Amino acid sequence: MDAIELLTDDHNKVRALFKEFAGGGGVTGLVRRAVGSVSAAERRKIVNQVCKELEVHTRIEEKLFYPAVNALGDRELTKQVTEALREHGKVKQEIAGLREVRGDEDDLEDRMTQLENDVEHHATEEENEMFPRLGELMPADERQDLGRQMQALKRHGPRSGASGPRKPTKQRRTVSKAGSSRARGRGRTQARSRRSG
Repeated sequence: MDAIELLTDDHNKVRALFKEFAGGGGVTGLVRRAVGSVSAAERRKIVNQVCKELEVHTRIEEKLFYPAVNALGDRELTKQVTEALREHGKVKQEIAGLREVRGDEDDLEDRMTQLENDVEHHATEEENEMFPRLGELMPADERQDLGRQMQALKRHGPRSGASGPRKPTKQRRTVSKAGSSRARGRGRTQARSRRSG
């Protein structure tokens, strides 16, 4: 999947969760409005989903997407990335605050409204400014490759090895501490014999 499509899908998924929190997401939202509002337990579950989605989304943008955008060397895109990172900082603070709310439904509602406004501002700027420019400057095959790396990081998390652009890696042998000392000693002996020979 193209990196731009992947991020746009993420934005839309979070938008749908915000609607669901407010009692207006799809068929279940219609039923809830007819019967009553979303229960406190359901709202807390949605809050946790929103927080998780945003944490994963910001991680893939910061570890893979924004570095790839900056690598293009376009001044306007670099400026947009700088602003986006500032906005991420604010969203992360809001997520931390949401996770601490216990039982106060009014506070939860206020914090979710603020988060929704900030996320929508951020997503709209990316979709209307950053993504079109990136579409012009980054070839489609590079966006596809970047999208694959981002999907791998989303699936496997930060321990997957997909925490940055892929580079060839050398195989490493594991040697016990004693074996390591012997190997260093052998290396020094061989180096001395080459110099003297």
